[in-house]
Amino acid sequence: MKNLFLFLTLATGISTMAQNRQLAELTPNQIARMAVPSAAPDFIELEVFSWGWDNNNVHLDSIDLSETTDTIHMRWVDSRHPHFHMPFNGEVRSHFGWRRSRYHYGVDLKLDRGDTVYAAFDGKIRYARYNYGGYGNLVVMRHYNGVETYYAHLSRFLVDTNEYVRAGTPIGLGGSTGRSTGPHLHFEVRYLGNAIDPEEVIDFETGELKSLETDMSVETTFKYLKEMRARRYHRVRSGETLSALARRYHTSVNAICRLNGIRSTDVIRIGQNLRVR
Repeated sequence: MKNLFLFLTLATGISTMAQNRQLAELTPNQIARMAVPSAAPDFIELEVFSWGWDNNNVHLDSIDLSETTDTIHMRWVDSRHPHFHMPFNGEVRSHFGWRRSRYHYGVDLKLDRGDTVYAAFDGKIRYARYNYGGYGNLVVMRHYNGVETYYAHLSRFLVDTNEYVRAGTPIGLGGSTGRSTGPHLHFEVRYLGNAIDPEEVIDFETGELKSLETDMSVETTFKYLKEMRARRYHRVRSGETLSALARRYHTSVNAICRLNGIRSTDVIRIGQNLRVR
């Protein structure tokens, strides 16, 4: 239980740096010894399904894991929860990373409307409702190692919030709800609110985990967080010019042009997102 206690203590706001503990301790590595949830009257809810448990808000207050150089030992499956199932066997159409001025926190898998989407690991449904932030019909599932997986743009839900499900359980049907230009599954992997590239975890060509457990270098896995802080974008409003933006952000017109692949003589449009740093 020590690892779970550390997971919960640090996740509620105590600085990982101040605690001077390895982030590996955040992961409940002894989870294999813990009871599988059941309907028994004396069943005590696992703490991993209590901390920050919110059925109404998608994202949790995250601990910025880019602020340390420690390593997280992540066990994706174990003897009590040994199974993994592909969320959907579809071609990866969009990868984790920058999309012009926005960051894409997962992968997009090609599917047809009505195709069945499956739970990747054993766990419990934290969120299953329509999300107006772009995900559309979204299922968020928390697993026994504290990781959460997101399944977005569904056309229909097949699970309810607070329901325990096993890997391979149908949780929804594919669709194109929310901010979507066509049917696909947007799939995310998050730990303590921080997105992890799903392709570091899953081989989407073979449909298998790349490894049963991983020592994740925080400095490498979450380096995108530092990149995001370093970048800044501005949405153009009526009457604004490149010169005005350069003065506002203490830079030069040439620098803005280089960042955006435009010329100083180009006309900027209202609503256009320009990178200014």
